[in-house]
Amino acid sequence: MNILERYRTEIASSLAAVVPGEGILRQLIGYPLGLVGADGGPGPGIGGKLLRPSLVCFACEALGEEPEGALPLATAIELVHTFSLVHDDIVDGDRVRRGRPTAWVVLGEHQAIHAGDGLLALAFRTAAQADIPAEGVARAVASLATATVAMVGGQARDLELEGMCAGTDLYLEMARGKTGALLGCALELGAIAARRPDLALAHRATGEALGVAFQLRDDWLGLWGDPREFGKAVGADLVRGKRSFPIAWALERDPSFSTLLNEGTPDEARARLAELGADEATAAKAERLLTVAEERAGALPWPGWARAAFRDLCRGLAARVR
Repeated sequence: MNILERYRTEIASSLAAVVPGEGILRQLIGYPLGLVGADGGPGPGIGGKLLRPSLVCFACEALGEEPEGALPLATAIELVHTFSLVHDDIVDGDRVRRGRPTAWVVLGEHQAIHAGDGLLALAFRTAAQADIPAEGVARAVASLATATVAMVGGQARDLELEGMCAGTDLYLEMARGKTGALLGCALELGAIAARRPDLALAHRATGEALGVAFQLRDDWLGLWGDPREFGKAVGADLVRGKRSFPIAWALERDPSFSTLLNEGTPDEARARLAELGADEATAAKAERLLTVAEERAGALPWPGWARAAFRDLCRGLAARVR
């Protein structure tokens, strides 16, 4: 079973249902989701992997409940993720995402900020409408809020570390917030939707390890991936001074590398990273974190099909090119 394909149609339909039918909010909310085009007409459709909402539905089903019952929470977490992408593109000045102009390019920076705000508000409204017992709704909303705060903190820390000689410990702390928090929340929300709050924290820990591994793979692709597959310019983080894991790892082993980062070209810096072995170290660290995620999943009361599907997902993320 492919987790990323199994729930995609239902998640896409649920996302489409929350987009306002008319007015300026239709474009502000619909454009970043891929449902509305730059001209206000139909868009290309929901894009991206839908990893986070798929994990919500998967965890719910793995615990014996129908995944449709998790759709409001799955939709909510994807709206939070989309909000973060809209604002992140403004901060980074990225002009293309998923093969389309980013929201701020089409809508303008001010309206794109409003788009992100609207997506975030819709996320919590959608989560509050989940068809589960009231105590489950309260726990789900609190979990989503906690993860969102951690994600924002991680993104702020990411900016703070730019240009610093930050080591891997600081990097991993940042990544646990920036990426790990929301993926941990995804599996936790699935447990809540399945009426198994006793398993929520164990599911969260599993997703957090997966999330940090996902971020490490993203860092690797940002330096050594194929830009045609990855969808972003390779080496862009070097230009911005971002302290991705390969850079943090290299600085720990060769502090003089900071001079090359500040004065050399991106190609020179990337070549030096490879010489130091940062590419292999990043891949190895991601692999270890995926193993942690699989081991934690192995302690959960999932049936065999779910364990196999999660293992396949981990292997797929380790080898992903986009």
